[in-house]
Amino acid sequence: MARYRVVELYAGIARTWEAFRSWRRADLSLLVDHDEYARLTYVINHVSAPYCVLDLKRTSPSRIEALAGGKIDILLGCPPCQGFSDTGTRNPDDIRNAHIAVFSRFISELKPRVFVMENVPLLATSNRFASLTRKLESLGYLWDAAILNGALYGSCQTRQRLVMVGARRSIGQPRLPLPTHGGSRKYFSYSRQEFLTLREGDADILGEAPATGQASFAVPYLRTPPGRRPIPNIWETIGDLQGCSKEEAYKLSHVPWKHTGAMTRRMSGVKEGKRWRGGRNHYSQSYGRLHRQGLSRTLTCSFPNPGSGRFWHPTEDRSITLREAARIQGIEDEFYFVPPFSWAASLVGNALDIGIARAAEAAVRNLLD
Repeated sequence: MARYRVVELYAGIARTWEAFRSWRRADLSLLVDHDEYARLTYVINHVSAPYCVLDLKRTSPSRIEALAGGKIDILLGCPPCQGFSDTGTRNPDDIRNAHIAVFSRFISELKPRVFVMENVPLLATSNRFASLTRKLESLGYLWDAAILNGALYGSCQTRQRLVMVGARRSIGQPRLPLPTHGGSRKYFSYSRQEFLTLREGDADILGEAPATGQASFAVPYLRTPPGRRPIPNIWETIGDLQGCSKEEAYKLSHVPWKHTGAMTRRMSGVKEGKRWRGGRNHYSQSYGRLHRQGLSRTLTCSFPNPGSGRFWHPTEDRSITLREAARIQGIEDEFYFVPPFSWAASLVGNALDIGIARAAEAAVRNLLD
């Protein structure tokens, strides 16, 4: 039985690779990122992991192949997305956007059997995405791309991401899987302030961002038909952490952030599922309190700050902890975070939702297994 050499670029804490870990035919050959703290965090958890800190703009594909120990079969990558993000600069000239071309260069020269790329939805509307698809087709790759919502693949988070899977023509046409989750249960709608099923208010429950609507003109948004399995809600994901002892909580990185007295007083008056409306020109989910029977909105690196999104705990007067955020992303409790936790928050916020990662892995296995 053939085994496949897997490399993840822009790896962070390797959440795309995590979905491949249980596949016996997949062998991790190399992880690469420019962030030494990400590498340190990962190798403390996986001591023998082959992880290099490199600037991919200055690294040749031949060096990556040599470090991987030979021909790469599966190439994974989540290039920086801040320049395309609707919560970032949305600047087509952002220097970080050039990493799309860098990833394209690695595909061109390494010629993997299959590749996976993840990014924010708005990338699909850009000239860089159009250039990438033309390049892939000229190389003889077939590809599929769509916007996936993490909640529809088993997460309690409504994170929406563009996923592209490509394969050599001789291997076949990739197909991203349809949603596995949905069901008929009711969830709290933050916009309508009532309990709804997906059939009654899927856009509200699934937290569909304007960027997803814009991008869906370029690539499909896979939300129908929804799967039959129920989507886990917030309390099913983090509720049992309330019973942690202090010792257990520290081991889990389940430690409250320090908020100012003014912030705590402000947010203590916000009821479950609502948000503070005392300021002006705030992001629509900022200063929001989660609801136990609701879903999480997209986590960002700034989740410790309640002004940056709906990150306030459903019942306690604090932002969600690092461990609660990690659970929302699907990161295992056994995964240890190296202090300072403010740095670790960036690793969690930048991580790929495990539901989306598993959908990409399923597309690859359907081609190669």
